[in-house]
Amino acid sequence: MARDDDEAFARLVAIEGLTYQDAFIESRPCPRPERSNSIRVLASRAGKRTEARRAFLAKQKADATAPVQVSTDPHSILNLMDSVSAALLQASKVAKAHGADRLANSIKQSLVRHVGRHSRVSQRVENPGAVRAADEGDVESMARRVLEIEP
Repeated sequence: MARDDDEAFARLVAIEGLTYQDAFIESRPCPRPERSNSIRVLASRAGKRTEARRAFLAKQKADATAPVQVSTDPHSILNLMDSVSAALLQASKVAKAHGADRLANSIKQSLVRHVGRHSRVSQRVENPGAVRAADEGDVESMARRVLEIEP
């Protein structure tokens, strides 16, 4: 493609899903043109010029959103749950840093529920057939740490 405007147009149509006319207006340098019949014609021409590029970008987008094979190995599930715990904890810290205390508390509550689930899953992974009473001390200490409550 010869023009940066055409690349931006192709991306806006293929990835963002904008109409030809909206993508044409957004892809032009400032000052942006107003909607008119001439803009509609120019947008149609840009659509023809960028047809191959739009098809390529649409295929890339479809490939990126295709279902991924998920491992059901118990240790993979535990690793995933660890990642979720870390992400929830980080999200809570970010919300708190930005002054969104209610959101931070809501995320922390979700984290506490997740930690309880993680504890039950890890017990089942460690002893697949055994019936074990949950060690509430570990779960409670993690919950206190997450909610920043002193014992």
